[in-house]
Amino acid sequence: MNLDAAYYVQGSHSTIQPTYNSVGQTGLIHLPTASIQSESAGVTIGNSLLNQFLSINGSPYRWLEASFFFHRVRNTGQKNGIQYLDKGFNLKIGSSYKNIDFAIGLDDLSGTGYLSKEYFVSTANFHNYSITLGFGTGALAGDNGYENPIPRLRIRPQKGAIGASYDPKNSNQGGEIDFNTFFRGPVGIFGGIEFYSSKYPGLAFKIESNPYDYNTFLGGGKPTPTSIRDRKKKRDINYGIYYKFRNNLIFSLSEIKGNSFDLSISMNLNFNKKRPKPKVSKIITPSNSQNKKLAFYQNMLRNFERDDLYLQFAELKDESLLLGMVNNKYSNPIDMFLHTKKVVNELSQIQDIDVSELSITTINTGIETGTFTADLKNTFNQNDIGFISISEPKNLNGTYDFQTIFNFPEFYSSIEPELIFRYGDPYRFFAGGLDIQLNQEIKFAPSFYLTTGLSYQLYDSYERLRYNPASPFLQHVRTDVVQYLRNRSDIFVNNFQIDKLSKLSNDHYFKLSAGMYEMMFGGYGIEYIWKPFTRNIITGLNIYKVKQRDFKQVFGFQDYEVTTGHANFIYLHPKSGLNIDLSVGKYLAGDIGYTFDLSRKFKSGFQMGAYFTRTNISKVVFGEGSFDKGFYFEMPFTIFSSLSPNTPTRFLIQPLTRDGGAKLKTTNPLIYFIRSSSEADYNFYLD
Repeated sequence: MNLDAAYYVQGSHSTIQPTYNSVGQTGLIHLPTASIQSESAGVTIGNSLLNQFLSINGSPYRWLEASFFFHRVRNTGQKNGIQYLDKGFNLKIGSSYKNIDFAIGLDDLSGTGYLSKEYFVSTANFHNYSITLGFGTGALAGDNGYENPIPRLRIRPQKGAIGASYDPKNSNQGGEIDFNTFFRGPVGIFGGIEFYSSKYPGLAFKIESNPYDYNTFLGGGKPTPTSIRDRKKKRDINYGIYYKFRNNLIFSLSEIKGNSFDLSISMNLNFNKKRPKPKVSKIITPSNSQNKKLAFYQNMLRNFERDDLYLQFAELKDESLLLGMVNNKYSNPIDMFLHTKKVVNELSQIQDIDVSELSITTINTGIETGTFTADLKNTFNQNDIGFISISEPKNLNGTYDFQTIFNFPEFYSSIEPELIFRYGDPYRFFAGGLDIQLNQEIKFAPSFYLTTGLSYQLYDSYERLRYNPASPFLQHVRTDVVQYLRNRSDIFVNNFQIDKLSKLSNDHYFKLSAGMYEMMFGGYGIEYIWKPFTRNIITGLNIYKVKQRDFKQVFGFQDYEVTTGHANFIYLHPKSGLNIDLSVGKYLAGDIGYTFDLSRKFKSGFQMGAYFTRTNISKVVFGEGSFDKGFYFEMPFTIFSSLSPNTPTRFLIQPLTRDGGAKLKTTNPLIYFIRSSSEADYNFYLD
């Protein structure tokens, strides 16, 4: 078997790739298939007579698919008359052999069990159709399951039991993985066919068996006469039609259980595509200097700053040009090098200056992190770098022909809208607010600066949220978030952080910090990292003394204070983009434990990953969910700030807000802030 084999439809007249089903995983209508999306992320929104559904799906590798869903049940009750909201994780691992895909799946891993199922499935792909056949347990044996052939697996515990009266009040509330239910209970057989239109590319039809008992599957909450009526099944076949637009937007309409319709819209984004070529603004020559070399330096300075690249120093010696550059445009050093190369190449021709070799030292907050060198002109392809050598910086401050003059302090500011939202609340799926934020940065020296975020709230709907602190045993370091959102001043301080960075020597970095770090905590602390230039590992240590802020979020504090800190160990595998991050230490509520984070980074700068945290507190003390976990997507840009356009924006999907396993959130943690400072950082982006 080839775990990295891509999904394809052999000889198909259509370019259709596998699509998401209406419950947010690659599949047919309600059934999964063995196919997996090609290294991408997607979102599915569904609406039917039974439920409303939102799923966020990630495929970091061609053999792995994970998704997180929100599921709002229609016409069932919960306390205060509010509809039931469920959430959980799905996981699928697969491979391919020729035109056949195989997969094993675990659905609703840490949920309440209303969508719980485990399965083995295969999908055969032909000329313009595919056939899926599989067997599974849990919900897949809902209507007419067969006895499990393995005697010790014939009884399925109450969580996820199909055909039983499942009462969330008297059973597992979800939020934790229950290995005792996997592949237990009756076994069901399922299958379906997908037809791809040859005449109308993008159009397809789906037919599937329907093994589900909808009294439990897609269920939850307190049954009502309406929900009981709507969940009766008339037919054991579902069928549907879907159409894929060019922008990977997919529209699907299906009939389910013979008496109901399901509408879903999904979007799939491929983040493993080749990066677009760097774009350079039209070259200008504004310098009036009579000194030819000085004019060359000044013209480079002006051209770079027009594209958010900033020249710090330059020296031309024997046709070898060395530049020190700050990169505020690109998410990687290779595109920055290509951009710089184009500017230097065109300016050297205009000014008749001989340059054969280009070296660039990357500078991050006044700190030199690495140097890479290549010929200015690549004989075979001018759009490629060619052979490149990578070395540690020489740190020769003040000895270059040309250095940019700074008049400290320097002031930078922007006024921008900011959307603050909270989703997945058990009572209200979404509540948000719109603020106007004044972002400021004051640089007292290249590596000594103050960052502030001052906000004015224009509108919010936080009254929709309910305040339900999680545990009487732990300090409310995170579960008081509703209190912070509701009681903040009209003008409040998002963050007020002063930082001093130092490079002790190559590979060793240090940071002192103080201020209001986040919504809930402020204080002071230190950070240190060791990032060897020739190795793809990072070791870090941080210690902070912090105090809990008051709900108004200006400069006041509450009584609670704690010393928190972690040791970090990070490993990057440049060939695959696999990133392993383990941190061990003390969390904000005083609990001690570890966080394990596994992610994949793409050359586009996009990153997706998942994490879990275990500490020394018991399940009872932690509350629902037993331990902290979630997954995230990280974009190589931000839509909220123009101060640092290449700073990644992280979208975190955290099913439960609890006080255990909570980390301090600071601006630009040193261990993630020092970028482009090892061979692995450069080699990862090289094509």
